[in-house]
Amino acid sequence: MAWGFPIAMYLFLAGMGAGAFLTAIVAEIYNKVMFRPLIRAGLVLSGILVGLGMPFLIADLGAGRTQPWRLIWLISNPTSPMTWGVWVLTPFIPLALVLGWLEVDFFNPPWRAARWFRALALRWRTRLLQIGALLALAIAIYTGLLLGVVHGVPLWNTSILPMLFFVSALSTGLAACVVYSQFTAVHAEHDGVHLAKSYFYVNQIHSALIVTETVFIFCWLFIVANGSVTAAQSVQLLLTGEYSLYFWIGIVFFGIVDPMLIYFYEVVLGKPLSPNWILISDSSVILGGLVLRYLVIAAALPVILI
Repeated sequence: MAWGFPIAMYLFLAGMGAGAFLTAIVAEIYNKVMFRPLIRAGLVLSGILVGLGMPFLIADLGAGRTQPWRLIWLISNPTSPMTWGVWVLTPFIPLALVLGWLEVDFFNPPWRAARWFRALALRWRTRLLQIGALLALAIAIYTGLLLGVVHGVPLWNTSILPMLFFVSALSTGLAACVVYSQFTAVHAEHDGVHLAKSYFYVNQIHSALIVTETVFIFCWLFIVANGSVTAAQSVQLLLTGEYSLYFWIGIVFFGIVDPMLIYFYEVVLGKPLSPNWILISDSSVILGGLVLRYLVIAAALPVILI
């Protein structure tokens, strides 16, 4: 394994956080009244999720933990995708946290400076959302680009991987927003049943994302399997080898089949699902997204030069 589980968690949380922010942006543009809980969820979660991913990155840095002065290379090497990520993540996290702060009432200290800053952030909210959308888009693509440019690992070195991670980021981010809004529905202006009704069309959009992700997974594995011997061995590890159980249960069942069956059942019935089914389907999507990142890292075999 070229990298460990901490990097998989970092990629997963960063992608899901970026996807949650983009979900909030789309919901705000489409119907900010109907999807108000979805907007709140995306803005509250995005900065927290991306921020939680950073300790996992630091935990996997190796020498950087014992020789912290070497971390300067993370921001001073413009040819490295890792540096690009730091440039994007550094402004995104505080920006998203500020926008999330504007959505909650429980952390609103009475200090004059805090009231002034909150009023300033509210006045610039639209501009902050625009900047955040660009940064979130870059983060969602970057999580796949970071691996895709590694020439020594055939499983990663394909142009499909950034697109796969981007679609997965959108899917897991949307799922995280739905789950959060359902759990907090009792404290918001919409109850869980009303949310389930408003998400009837959202689930159909989510179905399209899952179908797109499935196509990308198939194309990615097919192209990689027909590459080098090392690449074929990585695919074999996923489909029939050491990681096959995780692949077929974690990605195929939980990430694809389970939510698609629930969404298909909703379309056949022609009526919204109950809140419990919504939680099951979207939690399944989140689990599938985590397993996908882990297996992409775990099954990666480097090319051995003789």
